[in-house]
Amino acid sequence: MTPERLRLERMRGLAVQWASVAGLMVFVLPGCGQESPAQTSPTVSVSRTPEGTAIAGATQVVFTAAVSDASGGALTVSWDLGDGQKASGASVVHVYATAGVFPVAVTASNSSGGVTTVGSSITVGSLSGRWRLSEGGERFYEHGFDITQTASELSGRPFSEPDQGCLGDLQGRVASPRTLRFEFTGCDGNVVRIDGTALDDLRSIPGTYTHPDGPPQAMVLSRE
Repeated sequence: MTPERLRLERMRGLAVQWASVAGLMVFVLPGCGQESPAQTSPTVSVSRTPEGTAIAGATQVVFTAAVSDASGGALTVSWDLGDGQKASGASVVHVYATAGVFPVAVTASNSSGGVTTVGSSITVGSLSGRWRLSEGGERFYEHGFDITQTASELSGRPFSEPDQGCLGDLQGRVASPRTLRFEFTGCDGNVVRIDGTALDDLRSIPGTYTHPDGPPQAMVLSRE
């Protein structure tokens, strides 16, 4: 084979190799620009009842998640209630056992892998402590009550100033959302009943003082 013929064969081989490479590049490069189908995440808003401070061991708190999703697929809703308890579903009911401030998170996920988490918090308090009775010592002999709350049970003792030591211990209960009733024996030997509903901040309890000798009288207990 002449030198000129050998040179031509080599050039033809290189052209074939470059054509193969170019064909491979045309085949592969479009794949690099491909994207996975678009994912959408659910939209979530949270509400709860009652508003304000819950009472430990008594208030049934209802958390509700309003969830919408553009994909129209199946949705899963889960809750972290902040006190070690978890729940699932669009609406959950929970009673906190102890006082404190608890972070609450709800997570909604859809069938395409979209996830949305919304956080909030709830304050939980107790009725334990000293409560002053409005107009105590004037309209009422008792000046107030030293109350101990254990779960939904109330115990303690009325006090007066000066205290003659004739007042009996109090016993009662607190119920959801923030209503309470307790009774004690007065110095005259009659059983007196206190009914009330704590306000949102658990600082005051308007209600009634009922002695068997007369009609219920309006009163307010104020946290000291």
